[in-house]
Amino acid sequence: MLKRYIKSLSLALTLSLFAVYAGNDKSGEKKAVDIDFFTKVKSISNLKEKNGEIFFIVSQPDKENNRNSVSDLYQLIEGKPVRLARNVSDYFFYDDGIIFRDVREDKDREKIRNGEPLTVFQKLSKGYQEAEEWLRLPFRVGQVKWIDDDRFFYTSSYDRHFEFLLKESNGDHQEALKKQRKAKEAYRIFDELPFWADGRGDVSGLRNHLSYYDKGEITLLSDTLESASSPELSPDKKTLVYTTRAAYYGKAPQGNSLVTLDVNTLKKKEWALFDNASYGSYQFIGNDEIVLTINRGLERDRIENGGIYRLNLRTEELTEIYDGSVYALGNSVNTDIGGGGRSEITFDKDGIRFITTRVDYAPLIHLAYKDGNVRFLTPDNITVQEYLPYKDGFLIIGLLEQYGSEIYAIDEKGNVTPLTSVNKPLFDGYKIIKPVEITFTNEEGKQLNGYILPPADYKPGKKYPGIFTIHGGPRGAYGTVFFHEMQYWANQGYAVFYTNPRGSSGRGSEFSDIRGKIGVADYNDLMDFTDAVLNQFDYIDVERLGITGGSYGGLLTNWIIGQTDRFKAAASLRGISSWLTHSNTSDIGHTYLYNYWGTDIWKNGQLLWYRSPLKYADRIKTPALFLHSEEDYRCWLVEAVQIYYALQYFEVPTRLVIFKDESHGLSRSGKPSGRIKRLEEITGWFDRYLKQ
Repeated sequence: MLKRYIKSLSLALTLSLFAVYAGNDKSGEKKAVDIDFFTKVKSISNLKEKNGEIFFIVSQPDKENNRNSVSDLYQLIEGKPVRLARNVSDYFFYDDGIIFRDVREDKDREKIRNGEPLTVFQKLSKGYQEAEEWLRLPFRVGQVKWIDDDRFFYTSSYDRHFEFLLKESNGDHQEALKKQRKAKEAYRIFDELPFWADGRGDVSGLRNHLSYYDKGEITLLSDTLESASSPELSPDKKTLVYTTRAAYYGKAPQGNSLVTLDVNTLKKKEWALFDNASYGSYQFIGNDEIVLTINRGLERDRIENGGIYRLNLRTEELTEIYDGSVYALGNSVNTDIGGGGRSEITFDKDGIRFITTRVDYAPLIHLAYKDGNVRFLTPDNITVQEYLPYKDGFLIIGLLEQYGSEIYAIDEKGNVTPLTSVNKPLFDGYKIIKPVEITFTNEEGKQLNGYILPPADYKPGKKYPGIFTIHGGPRGAYGTVFFHEMQYWANQGYAVFYTNPRGSSGRGSEFSDIRGKIGVADYNDLMDFTDAVLNQFDYIDVERLGITGGSYGGLLTNWIIGQTDRFKAAASLRGISSWLTHSNTSDIGHTYLYNYWGTDIWKNGQLLWYRSPLKYADRIKTPALFLHSEEDYRCWLVEAVQIYYALQYFEVPTRLVIFKDESHGLSRSGKPSGRIKRLEEITGWFDRYLKQ
């Protein structure tokens, strides 16, 4: 793989590079990356093109009003982004205009706050001046696929518990809503599994229905206890494809089914392509064929990337295009400044194109039908967040080196032209530290790599504290892109280092499959990497090392401090402390547990307890901070509480901070006040134990 940053070959060379990165005259004039820098960064998504015109969404955290983000619709006009409409998160083209959903009247907002079902669509007509109300529907609409002005398919939420209240109220919707609001203030009822979902709250009794709207008449296409999702309409608008989770009451089934529907007759066909599979994204290529991703991990009882297939709906022929063994579909590179979204697979006569993750960045690649040969279509210093074909090349939303999201045009020869400068002026005014690559060999003899951010104002001969940060997942990856919290720590005088151990994305299915090896394979890679960092960079004080991580990274942080005392402070974020409790409390508990352990707590509880960080709490000597969200249903609050309790019991310095009204995604999508407080707590903890 081509190197994007200068490889650390010797200490002398490394130190000279640090002087260039952090000590040149220009960087001395720049401002330090501050704790709220993320609120100044704009993310770009929903890139679309029509008749050569380019449209996109720009989002930004709203610090003043403490909102997660505000999103507006923009058009690129004469090389400059021009805002067309406020409060737009998604949109589509229809006839000569742009359609998006937005409730603009106060009385409508009040109705929605009170639980009344309502969806309002606005339309920007040609010329894109002021939007006008286009369509008002007396129900909540999720995804929509339009046939014409009067006919469309849509998904909507169905609440079985609310239906009981509606019957009790003799069909009086307002009375049922009052009863529901009163009940939610007093209690919660669970009678299914899963019973809650991170970012959504309580989901027991909830389903996602598919319906057909025809000139005011509504036809329900789903079974009452069935969930439908992701409808796609063929170009000729004669066929609808979607996925369903089978009807259930109690425990939800794993996997899903692929369904097609004849638009004229509303007749459905369920496709039994494999015994047990999960159908992911799909799209039409012509009127009678779809390309889709299928993960057969359930059937094969292993962790693997999904394959890419082609299904002819007329002949029923299924063809595997690529098994996904090396290049998984999608960008798994972590960042905390957002940007990008879903991109479709595209085609030419020789093969397919899609975004993948390659070790530590996300390129756009072309995979040949004939021999599986892979060509990289984008430079290796850009992580592609979204793309679409444009003229003789592509438009991409990407993270170039250590900059925020921008739109770039890439021609057929691979030349890159920036089309926006939404974030560049901001980033140019701050001390942005470039990561330096480190290579090391793990216990299996495999060469891996990682990176280090040197302290912003590095001075030769001085010793600095270090922070080792571990990503979540484990199927995720740290890369060479901008990561705010790491840059903040580097600007606070820390050396920050990170790697992608076994289990991470970007090196194929075999590398990411660590079933039964969590706490062993990944732990050994992390310790080997720490040794390599300390051997190659002698300005890091071995006696002042901190460790942190979130989610799976929080699990490993908890595990590591129970196995070694080499880290003098730890900050564990939304992690797991016991596989036994996580299995029966997480929204993905028993399925996640089986994926990574191949068992459950009744069949092999002893193994799971022995691989739980909580078992080794009596060994922990490292001062540990625990941060957790009150409404984190991915790794429930009990995971932090019980290990915090244990460390208090064993009289180890510890602190627990609980964030109200936040979910598992606090660090990436939480309210600005919570994200700032989170970073204050982590940095303050490390300052206390690594700097004083």
